[in-house]
Amino acid sequence: MGFGIWDTPSGRDRRWERRKSGFAPAPTYVRVAVVALATTLVATLVWQGAKRLLDPAKMTGSDTPHFYVTPPSDRAGVAAWQTGLSDALEQAVAQGVGGNITAAEMQTDRAATILMTARMRSEPAAPDFFDRTVRKLDRVLQSHPDNERLIEHVTLARIELAQLRSVQPALPEGSTGGESGATKSGGASPAAIPNPEVSVGPGAQAPHAVNIPGHVVLAAPRGLSANELLNSAALRGNYIDATLMPETSEVLLPPSTRVMADGVRVDGLTIAGAAQTLDGIRWKDVTFVGTRLRYEGGEVSLQNVRFTNCTFGFSTNDRGARLADAIALGQRSFVMQ
Repeated sequence: MGFGIWDTPSGRDRRWERRKSGFAPAPTYVRVAVVALATTLVATLVWQGAKRLLDPAKMTGSDTPHFYVTPPSDRAGVAAWQTGLSDALEQAVAQGVGGNITAAEMQTDRAATILMTARMRSEPAAPDFFDRTVRKLDRVLQSHPDNERLIEHVTLARIELAQLRSVQPALPEGSTGGESGATKSGGASPAAIPNPEVSVGPGAQAPHAVNIPGHVVLAAPRGLSANELLNSAALRGNYIDATLMPETSEVLLPPSTRVMADGVRVDGLTIAGAAQTLDGIRWKDVTFVGTRLRYEGGEVSLQNVRFTNCTFGFSTNDRGARLADAIALGQRSFVMQ
């Protein structure tokens, strides 16, 4: 006859009593200490979170100034984004000199992001700002001039700087103010031209170009043959309106060799919209408006060429860097064989 659990004096099996006695509770002082440490940890995390919310500069790290942080008192009068840009490039130089190339690249990318944001916000910048920034980018690259990755990151920042220059009011050479190339072309201001929603095809015409003297609307790329000169007489106008074309489509197509020996020239025109590769064409007295300019690293010749609200897709080698610097510094004439 078996011995049941209810046959014990306490009504429980003795084996359960022995198992229970193997897990003795922790001493009271240990439990109090654990509770105190947990409370302290939670309070510390809450306090640090509150400090970050109250101070946006710490949202990206204590060593990274926030884009909109108020400039220090010793740089009073300097826009906050310019202060952040200067700090990023100084840190890039310091990291590069210290041998931390990855950190130098990250700070250079941060500077490029600030430049891109400034361009999208149409932030104004004095001409000497571009000269100072080019010199700072040179210093970043000089820390490791043979590192291909650093060259690429610095060149991308130079291209962003050139694009920022493109959105600045156009300045005639040798002066501090004046009319833009689009105004001088005799047509309507590009800012006043709407973007019509019309079909593109043979015979398509932009409604905004009707009755505007000198405007020629393109709905497809125009081919250029060797030794051809495209000017106002050949075009029968002085303003190529390519805004009906896809933004990635080429406006003018020279021979596929794209070398100066082809003798292709474009003279005295304003080109608006779409995209254009600069290689292999001699550009003279030309204004690009809202065009995506490409440079593939070949021969390029610019004589009195203006860029208004343009974007650039340049090669990230030394040749692309030199062209980006020239545009950023406001140089309207540039030749590279």
